[in-house]
Amino acid sequence: METNDKITLIIPLRLTGATHEGEARLSRICGMVPRDLFDILISDYGTPAEHRGPLDALAAEGIRIVSHPAPHRLFSIGRARDHGVQMSRAPVIVFNDIDFLGTEAMYRAIHAEAVRRNMAANLFDFFCVPVLFLTEEGTREWLSAEDGRKPFAGPLAVADLEADRVRIQSAAYGSSAMVVNRHHYLALGGHDPRFTGHGAEDYDLLHRLATLAPKGPRPHDYHSDYKDNNARHYWGFRPFFALYGLDLLPHGIHLVHLWHPRRREKGYFRPGRNFRLLKRVMKRFDRAGIQPPPLAHAEGGAGRWLVVYRTGRDLDLLRQILPMSASYRLLKARSPADAARKLEAAGRAGIDRFLVAPGVSGDVALLEARIPPDIPCLTMGAPDADGVVTFRDRRGDTVASGAVRWLRAPAGRPVMASWRDLSLPGLPRLASGVIPSQQDAGAPLFESFGREQVLVGDRKSRPAKKKKSPALIRFRRWLTGY
Repeated sequence: METNDKITLIIPLRLTGATHEGEARLSRICGMVPRDLFDILISDYGTPAEHRGPLDALAAEGIRIVSHPAPHRLFSIGRARDHGVQMSRAPVIVFNDIDFLGTEAMYRAIHAEAVRRNMAANLFDFFCVPVLFLTEEGTREWLSAEDGRKPFAGPLAVADLEADRVRIQSAAYGSSAMVVNRHHYLALGGHDPRFTGHGAEDYDLLHRLATLAPKGPRPHDYHSDYKDNNARHYWGFRPFFALYGLDLLPHGIHLVHLWHPRRREKGYFRPGRNFRLLKRVMKRFDRAGIQPPPLAHAEGGAGRWLVVYRTGRDLDLLRQILPMSASYRLLKARSPADAARKLEAAGRAGIDRFLVAPGVSGDVALLEARIPPDIPCLTMGAPDADGVVTFRDRRGDTVASGAVRWLRAPAGRPVMASWRDLSLPGLPRLASGVIPSQQDAGAPLFESFGREQVLVGDRKSRPAKKKKSPALIRFRRWLTGY
């Protein structure tokens, strides 16, 4: 990744009458982000026509706006983010919610960190930009200060942030402001679409990203949520995700979250439902490797594909390949003859490329005879003893080959095949790059937790789980939806 390669900065949103200072906050973000290093993309998830004015004004200024083709009546920030990634053009993306903000220097530091890690080539590397959630007073002070005199500028320490409770409500070190390789994000399937509103959806994605590239040992009682972001207690999943942002604090890399009143929009906050779902999907991924299907790169992918497969292992082998398409259809079949029959029923209109997975064994010529001769058709062989997969064309000639490394869930189930170096005809080169090494408990990264706590997990150091809101408040939120 070169120093001048751009990153796509994605702002996922739905503007409504309940959006606090929507126009002003969008304007501030677009004014602060350096355009020589970032492409700004606003991913709109169903803004009503009467509230589209700020978006239309930004579009007139050259800001790219993409609208989700089928937004649900309940806002889904996960689907808004996913659509933004599918429509992005840069190899690396970062999420910037409408209430997040930084100075130009902060954004330049984020870009420099992505360049330092060569994230365009190292697919599995990612980091979270720490986000300081400001109080109302802290927000006023931050906005009123000149750019060179903003509070919290420069290197920060956990203890300093904890001490400043007047201006800082809390800090999220493993935040939703993720900086991720676009291709890897698409291969993982993005957010689970069952999450709605705002809350917990980013933890599911972080769980999968971090499982494939762990930065350290998992905390004790990992699947539990202690709702503790203080980076002092190594219990539950939050401190594990915090590892992906904590080492950036000394380098002055962070954003702030501007204060706003609770949004009075039905279905926007769904913490109870979403956190119950989160625990289930995290455990299911660890046990069986189950995750959303890969997303296609709608903006820059190579045409519309039809993929014939038989087993889940076929899909694991294809997970890194499918994001090279602009869209794809899956056709499950036992054999080429079975696939040919199903193809006749389903139709092949609009298909630009056919790909047959190894599990579909038999005479592939039966299927190829149903495919127009001008459409490329590749048949994959099963991985050999060295993990090498060959690709053959209609004539049976080998046109490409590549070695894979199987990545597995904690219980041992394959999650996906990581391609070391693959060049398919007419498609970009696919190479996974280097997976970052795990750090041991004695590394400076774990200093705020304490080495002994990370290794032993003394129950005395376990944080108390926060109590639920009073019943009356929970009933009111259930009744109103916010």
